[in-house]
Amino acid sequence: MKIRILSAVFLAALVLFPSCDRQVIPAGDFSLVSPLPREIVRDSAGTPVLLAETDLQAAMDALGELPAKGKVAVGKRGKLRLALDPSLGNTLKDFQQQECYQIVAGKGRITITAPAVEGILHGINTLCKTGAAIPAGTVFDYPEFPYRAFMLDCSRHFFPADYIKQFIDILALHNLNYFHWHLSDDQGWRLEIKKYPLLTEVGSYRPGTVYDSSGKMDDVPVSGFYTQEEAREIVRYAAERGITVIPEIDLPGHTTAILAAYPSLGCTGGPYEVCTRYGVFDDVLCVGKDETISFLKDVLTELMDIFPSPYIHLGGDECPKVRWESCPDCQRKIRELGLKGNGSKTKEELLQSWFTSEMGAFLSEHGRQMICWNDVLCDWGDQVTGEPSKSTVIAAWMRPESAAVAAREGYDAITCPVGHFYFSNATNNRLEGIDLIRSVYDLPIIPEGLTPEERKHIIGAEACMWSERVADTDNLEWKLLPRLSTLAELQWSDPASHDLDAYLLRLKYRVNGHFG
Repeated sequence: MKIRILSAVFLAALVLFPSCDRQVIPAGDFSLVSPLPREIVRDSAGTPVLLAETDLQAAMDALGELPAKGKVAVGKRGKLRLALDPSLGNTLKDFQQQECYQIVAGKGRITITAPAVEGILHGINTLCKTGAAIPAGTVFDYPEFPYRAFMLDCSRHFFPADYIKQFIDILALHNLNYFHWHLSDDQGWRLEIKKYPLLTEVGSYRPGTVYDSSGKMDDVPVSGFYTQEEAREIVRYAAERGITVIPEIDLPGHTTAILAAYPSLGCTGGPYEVCTRYGVFDDVLCVGKDETISFLKDVLTELMDIFPSPYIHLGGDECPKVRWESCPDCQRKIRELGLKGNGSKTKEELLQSWFTSEMGAFLSEHGRQMICWNDVLCDWGDQVTGEPSKSTVIAAWMRPESAAVAAREGYDAITCPVGHFYFSNATNNRLEGIDLIRSVYDLPIIPEGLTPEERKHIIGAEACMWSERVADTDNLEWKLLPRLSTLAELQWSDPASHDLDAYLLRLKYRVNGHFG
């Protein structure tokens, strides 16, 4: 398979300097790349190596052939050569070795060596971000965390499949390895499920959106969904760029779009409508009905057939228990399970824990692991209110301390707090400019105060782009950048190297000097 990730940055350099061999081109600088590589050894006496588009294309052609060439394989001859060497980085942790790479530039040639294709991809991206004239020297690099993700909400507003590919290119350029795809919510269901066609026929459309307390709708219809073929193509496209797509179907709350399509799955039977407002709504799935559980397992079966990701995200956030408290089916299920509330957990909260574990067990039977928002475990005050199965990965969104709660309870956790990593909030806490970047950069992914054993449970971080007020790609990218670069530093680079002032200098140079 041929892998093609011609970077927009690299191509921009080629446009600026189309005849590389006949131009005097300022040498790039590996230390201006974000995320910052771990080890950079400069050869001040060496001559920069000029790369042209044809050199990169030849490497791309060779990349698809590398795995079939045995223990050590070298790409086609030319200025840019690729090599697989399983012994590189053999003292690192397994995930670090899987993604590590080495770049050696000098004497008219650049060689990227890595134990696996993932590392080769990172090496190529580093060259793309460095420029068309690669400085002589050596780079050795590997990630700090195994989980480096970004979430895009396509439920509140729909982004076409072609744009999702462009978005994935941006993530790949920043060395992220997971794309978390939020595909359902109260305002829309976005994935074709063949057994339940009403999910998209009914659940993918709303007539408009109410943005404020006036109750006035803007009368701008929102619709669209991804066919299974489109989703598979996006999975393939992302995999070729070293990124795994994690689908999210939010359950059992934030499910009004499901209920509008299949009202029998609710506690009251409806009628329901796809929400035109934003917020948290009392109508949720009736988890006391066997019909609901069967429906969800059918949906997840089709979902897993499309997405080979080891993780499946099932939401679990903001699920009011009002309907369950008066629902005969939910109360019957509570009695069947023998659930009894205590000082910190109501019987309805324990019912959600049962439901979450039921879904997690189903995924586990199919070799998958469940991710849920931290609501399934703890509340805003970090009080433990749920008991999900220990295999559940907790996405800690409420507060930075929520990740510490999960780790102390023995759960793997992802750091993604709303006050720092929700990029859709363009001015979190009314911060702007450098202060907004600082709010991302200064957050430790591993919370303080954890024991060495507890620290191992923090597997990484992700930022989120919710689309309630992000209706177009210009708005999305304005909010995404440059904070995505800032996030990438935290996810990839050695924490000991983190230096905000130095990062801001590199960021300014990249934007205003090097490529500006």
